[in-house]
Amino acid sequence: MHLTPPPPASGDDDGNRPGRDDHRAHPRNGHRDDIPPVDIKIPDDISELAEDVALYHAELRLRQRRELLSKIVPGLRRLPAGPADLPSTRSRPVPGVIIAVLLIIISALGAMVPLIMAHPRPVTSTGPLPLAATTARPGTVGGLLPELPLSAARGSRVTTDLRPALIVLLPGSCDCARSVHDIVGQTHEGIPIPTYLVAPGADNPSLKELTRSPEAAGGLAVGYGDPDGSLARLVGADPQRPTLLLIAADGRLVQPPRGFAPGDRLEGWLSALPVR
Repeated sequence: MHLTPPPPASGDDDGNRPGRDDHRAHPRNGHRDDIPPVDIKIPDDISELAEDVALYHAELRLRQRRELLSKIVPGLRRLPAGPADLPSTRSRPVPGVIIAVLLIIISALGAMVPLIMAHPRPVTSTGPLPLAATTARPGTVGGLLPELPLSAARGSRVTTDLRPALIVLLPGSCDCARSVHDIVGQTHEGIPIPTYLVAPGADNPSLKELTRSPEAAGGLAVGYGDPDGSLARLVGADPQRPTLLLIAADGRLVQPPRGFAPGDRLEGWLSALPVR
C-alpha cells in the first residue's frame, strides 16, 4: 500500500490563496523546495521486514566483535561497523593480517616449549656439598665411602671426591667393554651422571682402552686405579663382572652395590639419585 501526499491547493481557491507575505511558505508552484517527496511503504506482512532485521542484528554482532577485539589486542585500528565505514583505499593495515601474524608467533613459541622442557640438563653444582653427617657403616646404604686414594695418569684423588657419581668397579681381568658401553650409555640417557671406572692396581693396562674406546666408554667416563683394591673389598665387589656404586652429592651411598651384566636396565636403580 502506497501513500502519497495530497495535491497542492489550486490557485482558484480564494479561501486558501496565499497572501503577499506568505510567498515563502507557499511558493507559486504549490511545492516547498526544502521538503522532498515522501514515499512511505507500510508492509502488509511483518515478514517483509526480515531482511532489515537481519542487517540490524549483523551490525550489532560486528560492533560487539569490534569491542571485544579492542579489549584483547589494545591499539589495533577499529574494525569497520558497516559498508559505509569501509575505507576507499587499502592504505590502512588490515587487522585480520595483524592477528594472523600474532597467532603464528604464539604458535611458534608454544611449539618450542616442549623441546626446551624435554632437553636434558646436566647435573649442575654451585660447589661441592659438605659430606653428610651419618652414623651408617661405610660402604653401606646411607653411609659414606672411606677416604681411599685413587691413582690416575694426571694425579691422584680420594674416593670421597667422586660425588655425585656412578662408580664402576671393574674386576681384575675385565673383558667387559660391552658392559661398560651399556652402563655409560644409560647414565647419559636422561640427566647425565658423572661416571668413573675404577680398576684394581695402580696401573691397569686395560683401563685406558675402556675409557676411550667407542666400543666401551667412548670418552664419557674417567678412569682411576685402586692401588690395593681396598674399595672393591669394602663393598664386596663381584670378581667376574662390573659392580656399580651410586653416590649422592653429599657422599652417601644411595643404593646397595649391584653387579651388572650386558642387557641390564638401570632406569629405576639410577632414579634414586637425588638431583641438586
